[in-house]
Amino acid sequence: MRTVEVAGALGALRANMMEDGFTIREVGDVSTIPSLIERIGKPYLTPISNPLHNDFTEGNSIWLVAEKDGEPVYLGCARLEDLGSESVSRYWSRVLSRAYSEGGRESVIENVRPEVDKALGGRIVYFGDLFVKLKGRGSRRALRSFVAIGHLAVSLKWNPDWIYCFVREADILRGAAILYGFTTLFPNPFHWVEPPFPRDNSEWLAALPRSEVWYCAEAALSAARGGTGSQEGLKSNHQKRKVQDEARPIATFDG
Repeated sequence: MRTVEVAGALGALRANMMEDGFTIREVGDVSTIPSLIERIGKPYLTPISNPLHNDFTEGNSIWLVAEKDGEPVYLGCARLEDLGSESVSRYWSRVLSRAYSEGGRESVIENVRPEVDKALGGRIVYFGDLFVKLKGRGSRRALRSFVAIGHLAVSLKWNPDWIYCFVREADILRGAAILYGFTTLFPNPFHWVEPPFPRDNSEWLAALPRSEVWYCAEAALSAARGGTGSQEGLKSNHQKRKVQDEARPIATFDG
């Protein structure tokens, strides 16, 4: 892993967001997450990311928040899933049953694609419950930078084989996977027997392999700098980028 370059890119992305008025921090006390969820206006928290349903520690989770004027604007969770030799289909079947069925006794998914089982394994990281406060929406550039910071933080902390999330097809078609920096897509990764809220069978699996993390972060940093690597270009393009960003829609993922 390009440790120095990755750390430098993370710092540069963070500095760029700070120039736009954001403060980026890792949430140290996960017991404060429900309060952050309420303040940011997210109507729910999925069981996979809910601290009340998981034994989150500093060693197996990262909650990142971007705040502006003291209020949360962007929020997302990453959790380490060290599968060892276990298949991802078996792992998902067990974890999702526990999350979405009473007592974890019922199968909630079926027909995990063999291609998914073959691709994902080892040390993987689930990135979920990304949310943007309603009045903070409008900047694809800031959202892309925030997610890229998440990818880089995850890579520095765990160096996983894969980072993944689930994105609804409607958002995939809007370019969400590229915006979030996921380079590998699997439509219909599995089938929900009866989709629990807010999940549905339109979800695609979006994944980022270890080998692509640096290149996606580099692209996000270039976009944050308005297509130039110089600090002068960053400053001169600041107002133009702000106007362009406000004209573009954004997408978030909650799965």
